[in-house]
Parts: sequence; C-alpha cells; structure tokens
Amino acid sequence: MNNLHKFKKLLVGGIFPLTLITAVACSSAVDPAADTGSAVATEAAAGQQILATNPVNTAEAALENTTVPVVTDVPVVTDVPVVTDVPVLPDVPTATDVPPSSTSQSSPTAESIQTAFDVEEDAKPIGDAFPEVVEPNVVTLTPAEIVEAQGLHLADLYERTVQSVVFIVSRTLKGVGSGSGFVWDTDGHVVTNYHVVQNSSSLTVKFFNGREYRADVVAFDPDADLAVIKLIDPQHELVPIAIGNSSDLRPGEMAIALGNPFGEEFTMTTGIVSAVSRTLDSGFSSYSIPSVVQTDAAINPGNSGGPLLDSSGSVIGVNTQIRSESHQNSGIGFAVPVDLVKRVVPSLINEGHHTYSLMGITGEEVDITKRESANLPGDVVGAMVMTVSPGGPADTAGIRGDSGNRASNGALIRGLENWDGDIVVSINSIPMKSMDDLIGYLALNTAPLEEIEIGIFRAGIEISVSMTLGSRPSIS
Repeated sequence: MNNLHKFKKLLVGGIFPLTLITAVACSSAVDPAADTGSAVATEAAAGQQILATNPVNTAEAALENTTVPVVTDVPVVTDVPVVTDVPVLPDVPTATDVPPSSTSQSSPTAESIQTAFDVEEDAKPIGDAFPEVVEPNVVTLTPAEIVEAQGLHLADLYERTVQSVVFIVSRTLKGVGSGSGFVWDTDGHVVTNYHVVQNSSSLTVKFFNGREYRADVVAFDPDADLAVIKLIDPQHELVPIAIGNSSDLRPGEMAIALGNPFGEEFTMTTGIVSAVSRTLDSGFSSYSIPSVVQTDAAINPGNSGGPLLDSSGSVIGVNTQIRSESHQNSGIGFAVPVDLVKRVVPSLINEGHHTYSLMGITGEEVDITKRESANLPGDVVGAMVMTVSPGGPADTAGIRGDSGNRASNGALIRGLENWDGDIVVSINSIPMKSMDDLIGYLALNTAPLEEIEIGIFRAGIEISVSMTLGSRPSIS
C-alpha cells in the first residue's frame, strides 16, 4: 500500500509533468499551421483546463480523462535545458502547483524521482503489514530446580494456611476422640465433620500457635456429614481460611490435606484429585453426599473435618472418609465438595439447619443391561426412575417409575424389574448422564419450592415435564 501511494506521487510529480513538458516543447518546434502541431497544443490546453477545474486529486483525474495523442514526424528536441534545483514536493500537488506550459520547463531529474519514493519512508506500517514480533523471555528450569521450587511453594502454603486449621478433641460418654477443622469467619465459627462432634459433651479446640479454647456445637447436617462449632471467648486474631470452588476441579490437579492424623497435630499430606462427582453414603442418613472429591492424598483417622486444599491454598473440600479395610490410608480418600459446604454452612449458622430440595424418586444409571432389556438407543444416558414416592413432587408431575412387582411398602422387588421407568436425561437443559449427576445438581443448584424443567425419555421420544420441588425432612 505504501509503495502504491509513492508510485502515484511519482506519476503526478514526475512522469505526468514530463509528458506535458515534452508535448509543449514539441509543439513549439513545429509549424503552428500544421494539423499535428495544432492537435498537440489543443490537448495540452485541455490538460491545463482539467487541472484547473478539479482541485481534488487533479493530477490523477487528468491522467484518467486526458488522452495524449500520438505525434508523428516531430523533430527530436535535444537541447532541453536541465533544471537541477527542483523542490521536493511531500504531498500530491494541487492545480496551483502545476507549472504552466512553457518551453523553458525541464524534465524532472533522477534525484527528484527517487525523492518521490523516499517520501514517508519512516511512516508507521498500515494495512496488512505485520508488526514486529518480540520473542518472550523463556526461563528454563532443571528438574532439581523444579522440585526445589515446588517444595518452597508447599512450605509457604503450609505457613500461610496452618494458622486457620484446628485440632479438635471431643469427649463423649463413650470416651475421647479427635479430629480436625478450620476457621470459617472472624466470629469464631469453625467447620468440621458431624461425626467428629457427634454426641460430644465437651469440645476443646487447639491452634497451631498453642492457644486452646472451649467450643459449643452450633448446628450440624448429617446428610452432608458437616457441623459448625463456635469458639468460646477467643483471645487471638482469627484468620479465616480461603474458600475455593469444586465445580471446575479436574482429576490430576494437586490436592493438599491438612489435619491431625492419629493425633499427630498439624500434618500436611499431598497428592492429586483422583476423581470428581462421586456420590458417597454419609453413614448418618438415607441420602448420599453429592459431587464428592476423591483424592490419593493421605487421609487417616484424625484428618476428618480438616480442609482439602488446591495448589493456591484454597479449600476445595472437607475431608470426611477413607475407603480401607484396615481403617488406614489406602490411597482412596473422600472430601465433601466445598460448593456444597458454601450452601450448607451459612444455613447452619443463620437458621440452625439446612433444607435440601427433593424430587421424590429413586433411580439408577442406565447401564448396558437396562439398555438391552428396554431396547434403548445407544445415545440415551441418564437416570432411570425405579420408584416414585406417592404424593411426592415427581408423582404430582406425572413421572413414572418401573412397573415391576412391589412389596407392601411400595419398594420395587429386586429381580422383577421391567426396566421401563422414565429416564431423566436433563434438568433445566443441563444433561444428566447418571443418577449421581441428578443428585449433585439438585443439591448444588436448586432449592425447595423451585420449579424446574425435566427432560424425560419415555416410549422412544423425549418430552419435557415441569415440576415444583419439595424438601427433605429435616434431621438436625
């Protein structure tokens, strides 16, 4: 684009005036009465008239609208004076800049032509010109330096977060137990597991700085194995721990557990997030804990109630259970997802309990056996409804369960299923791939009395059903 602009200037400032000059010079050398000479003089005058009447882009207009005649039998003019002192014209000349036709006008020199190309040489790139690419500074670390950097990061993270972690000693009629917890706010609320404080007659809370306080139970939620206790008259500044998110966790991300395993105070263990979206039996309720975080970070008795952290030191879960036949770490630990904690804990503090939404169904994942038995298409996944609570929200909305034989209490008799219940494939247009997805969505995204839209696969087609959610019976 820049060279094209320069070339236009050359045409206007150099070649076109040269053409006019040559034409005028030739006309003065021939007989004025000759037809060809008259034609040249007429065309030159026409060129000047065009320049005078078109002030915008006059030179370009002259080039487009003027036809230069072919002159024959014109003697060659060899004695044309050379003008060396030609001023440099930075812009396209206007009509007043074009010199009148004269035999004394000379042709532009090679120097003036080169100058036309040199105009705006330092101008910034325009159009599709590529900017200069600046290579980033890349720091390469050796494996030893990477390990050292990770160690320093974990040490700094420990020092920053351990002041928010507590060691809880619970005394009951059956004896003494211990667990972990973390500071929720500056009012003295501490989050832990329900099973850590269950049936306690007294609680003692110890901090990393050696301070110890008595505490009372505020409220608890057996469905999620969560509880809130409150310190009695704390005498030092409390530092609430940073709260993160669990909805965007991915297997492979770092997981760090802080707690007091086997009474060994303020211990850190590390690992990764092994899996997400698990459903776990709380052990204290007929309902399951949804969207549980699985980790291989060492979790042992005494870690219960402590925080599971991400690599930035933010809580992603509350350590709650291990899966082991020896009751010791076997590389499979579970944590209540922090997104559920963020819903339950404020309810426990402000209202003394937390109420979950309820559909009133039992269901199972659509596996290959159910798919073959019901002759389902291969792309249908979701939660197959097995039973529907009479008079519950799902029953009111017209959701259908399996038609197999039932016991007197309405429970479906195993082995007699027909696998023909409705399949919940979505809630509020969010796909449900399994019963675990359904339980997790209800617990983390809905509230009692909320109306939802359920996508149902029934009799070979998908339909939409509206439902007003109910609420679970309160236990605490």
